[in-house]
Amino acid sequence: MTEIQLVPLETSDREQFIRDNQEAFNYGALEEFGQRDDHFEEDGEIISHDTISRSIDEGTAFRIMQDNKPVGGVVIKTEYDHGELELLFVSPDVHSKGIGYAAWCEIETMHPEVTVWETVTPYFEKRNIHFYVNRCGFHIVEYFNEHHCAPDDKDGELFDMFRFEKILPSTPESIQAQIRRITYFENIMDMVQSMDSDSPEREKLLSELSAYYSSDAWKRDFAADEAGLLPKDLKRGVLSEDGIYDLLNE
Repeated sequence: MTEIQLVPLETSDREQFIRDNQEAFNYGALEEFGQRDDHFEEDGEIISHDTISRSIDEGTAFRIMQDNKPVGGVVIKTEYDHGELELLFVSPDVHSKGIGYAAWCEIETMHPEVTVWETVTPYFEKRNIHFYVNRCGFHIVEYFNEHHCAPDDKDGELFDMFRFEKILPSTPESIQAQIRRITYFENIMDMVQSMDSDSPEREKLLSELSAYYSSDAWKRDFAADEAGLLPKDLKRGVLSEDGIYDLLNE
């Protein structure tokens, strides 16, 4: 496999990282459409400075290095057993050399606790679609457009985007991550039950509990419990459908 290193992004390299990311995305669009401005977010850029900057701020950014030279970059965000690949780009000068795939393999190795990875990419990025599906093992699970918006996408930034998902087998690390999440929401459930019904803080916690109950994360935790993967002495009232449902109705 191609040898690369993932090096945490330094503040001094941030602006160059953003420019390199934009160059890589522009290359794909121009390769597909030629000089068409209607696919660009701003000032001739497929992806805006603000979009990339926000991803860096909300996630963890790495430079992809080969022979001590930057050849791309990646931004990820992880929580418990779930991960989001926010950005992954490789310099057009070194396309088709296995750099992107090597970077992705390194990411999976770095996060054995993550068993569900998600990412999105524009519908016209044929190179990216091939990469995620045929090389990295993702599956296309959703297409965002004006008739089917992504959750919380109020400005339509994700229109004409495919959402990809990759499911990996459970690992000891992922089970521990699930236990931490179950314990976190179990504590919330206990706090809610001990609070006055008119407490503003109670309403906030109930909202968080409700979001968990309706999420894929709850379904994974419930399935892990059904499969006998969780410790027998783990307090898991939050995984009781009747218990949490009755609490939310109350």
